[in-house]
Amino acid sequence: MRGQKMARHEEDPCGSADDSGSPQEPELRLVLVGRTGAGKSATGNSVLGQRRFASRLAATSVTRVRVRVVDTPDLFGPDVHRADPACVQRARCYLLSAPGPHALLLVTPLGRFTAQDQQALREAKELFGPGVVARVVLVFTRREDLAGGSVHDYVRCTENRALRELVAECEGRVCALDNRATGSEREAQVEQLLGLVEGLVRRHRGGHYTNEEYRLAQALQAAEPEERLRRVAEKLAGRLRRPRGMRLLAGLWAWRKSQGTYWSLGLALLLGGAVLVYVLLWSRLGDPSDGDLKS
Repeated sequence: MRGQKMARHEEDPCGSADDSGSPQEPELRLVLVGRTGAGKSATGNSVLGQRRFASRLAATSVTRVRVRVVDTPDLFGPDVHRADPACVQRARCYLLSAPGPHALLLVTPLGRFTAQDQQALREAKELFGPGVVARVVLVFTRREDLAGGSVHDYVRCTENRALRELVAECEGRVCALDNRATGSEREAQVEQLLGLVEGLVRRHRGGHYTNEEYRLAQALQAAEPEERLRRVAEKLAGRLRRPRGMRLLAGLWAWRKSQGTYWSLGLALLLGGAVLVYVLLWSRLGDPSDGDLKS
């Protein structure tokens, strides 16, 4: 089993988590996202194997062996900008999941995917950047409603077009949990979920998600907790005040940089191909000035 039934609370008043690099540092960092009432806290409790999360208006981090789970109550609803105008709560989520999450668990009840769930995903992309969708795992609660059926069959046969599009965007990374399950049944479900996450980590060559705010949080590890929280909140608020189009371009550029050499090589090949096509077309059509000289 990836972790025992051991957990320790990681929250402090400024949202800092233990990211000092000690041998006990969790190997996987998971951030729970979703609309209010979707079952995020119950899902976090299932992963931890203990009742450690309760619904509350603050980001909270709890750790068990090799896994850190960050719950994010009310950070992805339509009122988050009014409720958190200075981005303090959202910055606290950054500090709790620093240096960056390995996966975002988008939690939604089975059979109840609504416009609010779509809104939660949009807010997650806005908070973390559009590239974070490559780290999303869709987690359905109420697994018992499948009555023994497959969650993959469920999403394949659903008539909910928005849900099908989301599953495609997440490249089929879905699983289902019965948060009332206990014992070996619960452990088997958690194993399946963590197996999905570990496969995602391997796909990204062991790396976690990062962006400018996470890099700032890491650079400020030696700062006072209050100062670290203030600086990250200010940077986040500055980004979120930009027009949406500028935020999207900045997020895509940051995602490009995070892809490293392989992405750069691909871009170079694409541009080189475009230049080659241009040269070939030019040579085939000829220089228009030649016709002028011959007439």
